[in-house]
Amino acid sequence: MLSAAAGLDAGGVAVLNSALPSVSSRFGTSAQNLSWAVTGYALAFAGLLLCGGAMADRLRRRRVLVGGLATLAAGAVLAFTAPAFWVVVVGRVLQGAGAAITMPAATALLTSVYPSGPMRSRALGVFSAAQAGCYGAGLVLGGVVTSAFGWRWVFALQALAAALTAAAAVRWLPLGTHHRRGPLGLAGAAALVTAITLTVFSTDLASRPGDGLPAIAVLAAAAAIAYAWWRRGRTRGGDAVLLDRDLLRTRGVRTAAVVAGAFYFCVTGSLFLLPLYLQQVRGMSPASSGLAVLPVSLAVAAAALVSGRLMKTRGPRPLLASGILLTAGGVLLWCTAGEHSPYVGPVLAGLVVTGIGQGLAFPAITVTGLRDVPHQAHGTASAVTATALQIGSGIGPTVLAGIAQAVGAAEGNDLSLRGHHLAYAAAAGLLLLIGLPATARLTRRGD
Repeated sequence: MLSAAAGLDAGGVAVLNSALPSVSSRFGTSAQNLSWAVTGYALAFAGLLLCGGAMADRLRRRRVLVGGLATLAAGAVLAFTAPAFWVVVVGRVLQGAGAAITMPAATALLTSVYPSGPMRSRALGVFSAAQAGCYGAGLVLGGVVTSAFGWRWVFALQALAAALTAAAAVRWLPLGTHHRRGPLGLAGAAALVTAITLTVFSTDLASRPGDGLPAIAVLAAAAAIAYAWWRRGRTRGGDAVLLDRDLLRTRGVRTAAVVAGAFYFCVTGSLFLLPLYLQQVRGMSPASSGLAVLPVSLAVAAAALVSGRLMKTRGPRPLLASGILLTAGGVLLWCTAGEHSPYVGPVLAGLVVTGIGQGLAFPAITVTGLRDVPHQAHGTASAVTATALQIGSGIGPTVLAGIAQAVGAAEGNDLSLRGHHLAYAAAAGLLLLIGLPATARLTRRGD
């Protein structure tokens, strides 16, 4: 049940991927503006995750989980009824808020049920594999539903899944206990959302020609708000309101956050562009493109199960390094795909290699982020890692779409093949430049 709740996040992103070109056609939206359907979700997710982690550490975790699922369903209903593209984005923001509440509660409940040691490693492997399975199901269902009924029904499917999962959670999951009391820091959460939103908006502006100075101004405002949030993030008694700063002094938490941000900049950004390539360049239907991307999810699920077992003997560090190299290598393979290249070639090979890399890395990132963290702070610690992950997911699509669009459009709002190649190379290069040094430093220090 916890895997199903967490899988709604992965499935909720994937189920929309195959529908995005249809959304673009319906509202006449460019690829860079279309990316805000993904970025808006990630912004709310990233900005509210620490608040969700604080809720999971202070309140009854099952109630927090069910509340998040209800919020996610409400956002899907709003997007289903959207008369304009901006309403779709608002619905996605609401869905991201619901996922931000759901994920820390699900992770914290999992660590409550499974004690530390081999069983937790295996459980995290299953947890990650289930999310990958939901991602694969979302890819296929999104394409099939869009082809058969239209893109709006993708959101109806999400609302139904969230409602059923919430009902089952009430029936089968333990209620959980209070670990500690204290304010949730809603004002701090609002400031953090604003800072992250302005940061991502500044990257969007920077990727557009002629908007360099506005981008710098927006980034400076984001830095000022983030600094104010950091300085005033404690009560009068000195207790942490939203984030215990001591967590950021833990090497595992810092490393997991850096790697997660770079990793999902690459993964989310490149997988946002791939359905556009398959449908706009190769002329596939939404259903066909969904099926074409499915191998990445199957590879993630299989590799995540293996990763959970290897972690018991190898530890997370070699799995992180291997996952980064494979993921970047798979994305680079897409740089060799042409307009008429056979699918059983660079596209399929890249999907499989990238999927194996993700499956190896994601459980290792999760374990690294919880290392040396007290049990009562697992909700907040997992939220730190997931916040970095979602910041990367929010920046990736808009930056990579901006890079691809700057090269030139093939026709109308469609991206050129050369633009796709440049964006894939940028995604893989950033992952290697940031992810590998962070992992190597962790290894060298023996943490």
